[in-house]
Amino acid sequence: MPQHDTDNDKGLPAPADPTPTAGPAIFRRAWKILVIDPDPALAQTSRMVLADFRHNGLATVVIAAASTAEAREALEEHPDVAVVLLEPDLETPKAGIELINHIRRDLNNLRTRLVICTGNPALLPERSTIDAYEISDYRLKDGLTAEALRTRIIASLRTYAGLQAQSAGRMNLARMMVSTAGLLEMRQPDLLFANLLPRVSGLLNLGRDGVLCTLDRPDQPPRVRAATGRFAALEGGELGPDAPVEVLAAFRHLQDGTETILEPDYCAIRLRPASGGVSALVYVAGVGRHGCTSQDWQLLEVFRNHASIAFENALLVDELTRSQTAIVEALGTIAEMKDDGQPGDLRRVQRLVDGIARELHRRGEFADELTADFLAKIGLASTLHDVGMISVSDETLNIPGDLGDEDRALIRHHTEIGHRLLAGASSGLRGRTLISLAAEIARHHHERFDGSGYPDGLKGEAIPLAARITAVADVFHALVSDRQHRPAWEVDSAIDWIRGRAGCDFDPRVVDAFDTVIHYILRDDPHWIPAPRSRANLLQRMIARGLRSLLPRRAAQPAGVHDSTPPPPR
Repeated sequence: MPQHDTDNDKGLPAPADPTPTAGPAIFRRAWKILVIDPDPALAQTSRMVLADFRHNGLATVVIAAASTAEAREALEEHPDVAVVLLEPDLETPKAGIELINHIRRDLNNLRTRLVICTGNPALLPERSTIDAYEISDYRLKDGLTAEALRTRIIASLRTYAGLQAQSAGRMNLARMMVSTAGLLEMRQPDLLFANLLPRVSGLLNLGRDGVLCTLDRPDQPPRVRAATGRFAALEGGELGPDAPVEVLAAFRHLQDGTETILEPDYCAIRLRPASGGVSALVYVAGVGRHGCTSQDWQLLEVFRNHASIAFENALLVDELTRSQTAIVEALGTIAEMKDDGQPGDLRRVQRLVDGIARELHRRGEFADELTADFLAKIGLASTLHDVGMISVSDETLNIPGDLGDEDRALIRHHTEIGHRLLAGASSGLRGRTLISLAAEIARHHHERFDGSGYPDGLKGEAIPLAARITAVADVFHALVSDRQHRPAWEVDSAIDWIRGRAGCDFDPRVVDAFDTVIHYILRDDPHWIPAPRSRANLLQRMIARGLRSLLPRRAAQPAGVHDSTPPPPR
C-alpha cells in the first residue's frame, strides 16, 4: 500500500482534512507529492525539506510507493498528484517507462510534473528520456543535495499549480457563461425566482436546501418566492420570526449591506437591481459538505452580479433579448477560440442555419417543428454547437498533422460534454428554451442521416431537426475554411460534396434548402466566405506536419481525418 506522510503534519490538520485560509470561509487541501522508489530515503528527504513549505497557503503531503503496483494504486487514489519523483530502477528494466506511459497516455494526465531521480542513469539515459517523454527534470541521486531536491520539487509544483489555474479558469468561465445564459431565458419574475435556487446550487455543486425571498420595503417581512428541500414548505408565505434561525441570520447579514456570503455551511447573495426598489435575498445550505475555494467565492460573486441584471431585466424583455444574445455568443466564442477558426466563423454558421430553417419553412417542410419560436432561436442556438471543445486539450487541437485514435476519440467526446453543460443549464427551465435547443444541437450535430454518426448513431428523422440543419451548415463552413491539416476547399467543390452526401450524411430536404440558400448568400454577399490564409502560413503548417510525422507520439488515422470534415477530394 502507498504510505502517506503523517510525520510531516505535526501541528497541522491532516492533509485529507480542509485547511482554512484567509478571506471568506474557504477550505483547501494539501499539494500531493508522489515518490516512487524502492529506497525510502528519497521520500524521507522530501518530507524533511518540504516540512515548512507552503504554496498559495497550502502545505504538502508526500506519498511513498515502493513498487509499480503501489504507484498505480496511489495514482488511482490520488488523481490530483502535483509532482511525481520517479526512480525508474524498479522490478523490471522497463517498469519506469511503463509508469510514465501509464500516467501520460492511459490516465491522459498531462499536468502532473514528472521528475526522474535515479541512481542508475544507464537504465534510462537523460537525453533520450527528456526527448521522448514529457519529463520536467532529470536528476542523479549521486550528489543530489536536500536543498537541490527542495528547489526542484517547488519549481515543479509551481508549474503544476499554474496549469491547474489555467484549466480551472477556463472551466469556471464556461460554467459561469452557461449559468448566466440560462438566467437570461427567464422573462418573468416568477420564472426567474423558480430557477435561481437550482442555478446557485449547480454553480457550486451545493445541496438542494434553499430559500429565495423578495424584500419590497425594509419595514416589511420578506416574501418567500421560491424554496427547495427542507425549506419547501415556506414557499408562498412571509419569512416571519418562526422561520429557520440560520436563514434569518443570513438575511439580516445581507440586509446590513453585505452582497455575497460564502461560509462553511451556507452561501447567500443579495440581488439589488441598479434601478433600486425591490431586492432579492437568496440562501442555499450545504457548502461545507462539498468544500469550497476562493474561485468558488469569485464565481458566486460574478453570478450574483449577473443574476441581479437578470432580475432587473425580467421586466425589460427587449433588454433581456440583447443580453441573452451577447452571453450566448460569448459562450460560443470559447469554443471558437479553442479551434483554428477565424473571426466571424460563428456568425457565418448562424446565418447559414437561419437561412436553411427559413427556406424549409417557406417550402412548408417540417411544419410541426418549424414554429416561430424555433425559427427565432435556432440560429443563435447553433453557435453553441462546439461549446464542448473546452474539454479538449490545446495539445490535441493544435496537432498540425493527422490525428491518432486517442486524439480523435477525445475530440468526438466534445458532443457529450457540450450537451452535458447546456442540458444542465436548461434543466430547470420551462419549455423548449434557447439553451435546451442548443443542447440538442451540441450532442447530435455529428450524427449522420444513415445512422453512421456519433455519439448515439441516430438515423434519419430520429436526429433532431435543429441538429440536421446545423450539421450541413457546420460541415460546409469547415470545408471552405482553412484547417491546421489542410487548406480550404473551393466553394463549388464543397457545395458539390454536400449534395453528394444527401441521404447518407445529411437530410436530403435540408441539403436541397441549403443549395438554394448558399447561392442566395453568395450572390448578395460575394465576400461572405473569408479569403484563405497566406501561402506562408500554409507552408509553415505543412512543415510542422512533416516534422510531427517523424515523431512516434500516437498512432495516426488515415489522412484527412481531423474533425467533422471528410478528406479533401483527390
